[in-house]
Amino acid sequence: MPGSNVYIPKYELINKNFSVDFRSNGAYIPAHWHSALEITYLLDGQAEYSTEGVNHTMVKGEFYVVDSGKIHEFRCPQDCMLMVIHIDDEYISSFMENQRNFMILCDRTELTEELVEVYLRLCDSLQELVQLCIDQPYGFRIQSESLILHILFELVSNFSFQLYRDDLPEPAKDQRRIKDIVSFIATNYDRPISLDEISAHFGLSNEYFSRFFTNKIGIPFKKHLNQVRMSHIYHDLCTTDTPIMEIVERHGFSNYKLFNRMFREIYGTTPRELRRRISRRNT
Repeated sequence: MPGSNVYIPKYELINKNFSVDFRSNGAYIPAHWHSALEITYLLDGQAEYSTEGVNHTMVKGEFYVVDSGKIHEFRCPQDCMLMVIHIDDEYISSFMENQRNFMILCDRTELTEELVEVYLRLCDSLQELVQLCIDQPYGFRIQSESLILHILFELVSNFSFQLYRDDLPEPAKDQRRIKDIVSFIATNYDRPISLDEISAHFGLSNEYFSRFFTNKIGIPFKKHLNQVRMSHIYHDLCTTDTPIMEIVERHGFSNYKLFNRMFREIYGTTPRELRRRISRRNT
């Protein structure tokens, strides 16, 4: 990142229980969810999360938590640097007598004075984890896991509240339905999907489907579909030399004018300028 003195380690730690990886460049990740606690620590730049329709802007040195099963999207139009930790839900449950009946909420803007101190301690722990991944001393993977468990303990102790999901069948049913819809789009994004088709696939009327989707995701179905396509296009632009038009068509865009407009809205640049920027960075 031009003008930045933050070093991104070439390091990725993955096992069956958790993962730690570092990312740079701009990014847009459309609405999705996973069976893991997600912790994002922003080393440089600015980013934005939208979690079940609520937006949160991240600044350098801040972390943000998305709990398991929460539908969320991530946006970083310009270059940024971040560390992302995923902690598997079953791994968390194994420490809690297999009872994962709580939700973690940790929003910097809503902290009490007492919790601000805890939040800052967690920032220090995350920075320590970053430094550990840079230095990689002998046995650093042991210390990495120890730090992650410490971070998890602080989150569960200070930022969790109990859930009684059996008492809320309808919201759970709605959550399953919207997850199925999002999964269907993620699998079929590279071909035309009409409102008629997807509504009928889930046994809903066009009108009900449109209202339901917009209410749960925060944007209309067609816009979400195109944003999913855009995220795949962005990845290929950054990682391949394939001609732009070929990439655009491969990922389901038939309207090149709409593609160009949306690309600039999301990433603040053009596909050609993005590739020039990446080429300059790699030379």
